[in-house]
Amino acid sequence: MISWAALALAAAALPLLTANTYYLYVGASAGLLVIVTAGLNVLAGFTGQISLGHAGFYAIGAYAAALLSLKAGCNPVLAALAAVALAALIGAAVAGAALRVSGPYLAMVTIAFGIIVEGILVEWVSLTGGPGGVFNIPKPALRTSYWLILGAAGLALWLVANLRASAWGRAFLAVRDSDVAAESLGLSAHYVRTVSFSVSAAFAGGAGALFATLNGYISPDSFTLQSSILFLLALLFGGMGFTAGPVVGSLVLTLLPELLTRLADYRLILYGGLLLLSIYWLPSGVVGALARGRPRRRLGAPATAALAEGTPRGATEQTPPAGGGPLLRVEDVSVTFGGLAALAGVTLAVPPRGIHALIGPNGAGKTTLLNVLSGFTAPGAGSVRLGERVVTGQAPYVIARLGVARTFQTAQLFAELTARENVAVGVAGPRLGSVFAALLATPDARRRERALAMAAQAWLAATDLAAWADAPADTLPAGLRRRMEIARALATRPRLLLLDEPAAGLSPAEIRELDGRLTVVRDGGGPAIILVEHHMDLVMAISDQVTVLDDGRVIAGGPPEAVRRDPAVIEAYLGVSA
Repeated sequence: MISWAALALAAAALPLLTANTYYLYVGASAGLLVIVTAGLNVLAGFTGQISLGHAGFYAIGAYAAALLSLKAGCNPVLAALAAVALAALIGAAVAGAALRVSGPYLAMVTIAFGIIVEGILVEWVSLTGGPGGVFNIPKPALRTSYWLILGAAGLALWLVANLRASAWGRAFLAVRDSDVAAESLGLSAHYVRTVSFSVSAAFAGGAGALFATLNGYISPDSFTLQSSILFLLALLFGGMGFTAGPVVGSLVLTLLPELLTRLADYRLILYGGLLLLSIYWLPSGVVGALARGRPRRRLGAPATAALAEGTPRGATEQTPPAGGGPLLRVEDVSVTFGGLAALAGVTLAVPPRGIHALIGPNGAGKTTLLNVLSGFTAPGAGSVRLGERVVTGQAPYVIARLGVARTFQTAQLFAELTARENVAVGVAGPRLGSVFAALLATPDARRRERALAMAAQAWLAATDLAAWADAPADTLPAGLRRRMEIARALATRPRLLLLDEPAAGLSPAEIRELDGRLTVVRDGGGPAIILVEHHMDLVMAISDQVTVLDDGRVIAGGPPEAVRRDPAVIEAYLGVSA
């Protein structure tokens, strides 16, 4: 906090220390770059989506503000706000199409967007002035512009810090770390990424509006692909995902070319060298390298000193389906992969209470069936009903919102989040609140965050994980990871919990502990559980019903003891004499 205050005071004092317009303009340019990269940090740093088209949004903001001021006589402040809104709307539209792809394909789509915008600026002469640009844009004195841009840069950093500390920020990071796990908690990965893209575009649009008023003149030459590369490079060099990353990267990439003006012809070589430096020697950027080993930013501990031990009140009280019928009905479900039948005519029914185990040899189709039930695999035939609702082929986040939660064979945790934050993602689910309230950290948003923290802490206490609440998820041992993943799934308050080999990799003592915890959930009126497991002692000890799969087919089903004695099961799986 002291370093931030010192930096702010030094920047604010610059116009008081010098009247040199060159220094003020360079400082204002650095501030504009901070605003753009702070927004780009939301997209690339938080959600992991790379954009090389942000110069297009920068241009949209600049031209919108300039044209509204000149041709519509709009107040400059209102024109700037309209430019921000327009950039955000276009960002959402671009994201709707661009985010269907990822990685280098996304980068290519965003490059195409930037080129299209640049082409429109050049060709639509009647509106944009063509290659000559727009002149006589109203602008304040340079000193006033400097302070205005400095304040906007500080505001941008504050807004992004608020967003990171909110449910939206955790959703962004969750989708980045594991979109599969995020969707299993009810988050639509595509929607979350679209919101991050729109927010990021809004920041670029705002910076563009300030750029127009700073210069009083704009032309297509200021919004080329090289500008987009500069934005991304500044963020990479400073440190993606860190609040201070945009500041460090922007200062370096604004001041360094000015210090090396004699090497202006080699600017692209300089940028390329910095990019290589960032990738190979500073993968987390300058700020990431300096912050290595320091505690990560985390969801604050709840203000309440004491939390109830055991399962949070009402957390496992579920409403059974109307009519007293099965909670889940799987009817003649088949799945094939390249002609290989993973499931063939599987039929089963799961009641609203109890533990239903799925067993069978490796390759029997157990995980495939869980993927069908949770929406990650669409069946080729058959149907799945949750209560009276057909959920066959629905998206994973839709099924999760209907009350189905799951864990995975390999624990899918959000590595950059703490244990408390991981569980808080489950508590919030798709109920993220207003992104505007999150950006502004309104009183309602702060109260919501305290409530989420308390609920997450209660779930950690209920699963004896409270001592690790502030530990990053990727530092936890295997047994605690499994336990935390189950706590996160239970925090969604599901009607049906799918557990995919929760005892895998656990010690005998940890398996006994898992036995006790699942028994408590079942006996406490918790959700129905479908358990896929290879540890037969655990299956036989806690299951109410067992279904046996072999080669994608159901070969036996019933109470554990009856299944244990079934000759087909003995031959196919258990491998012991009757």
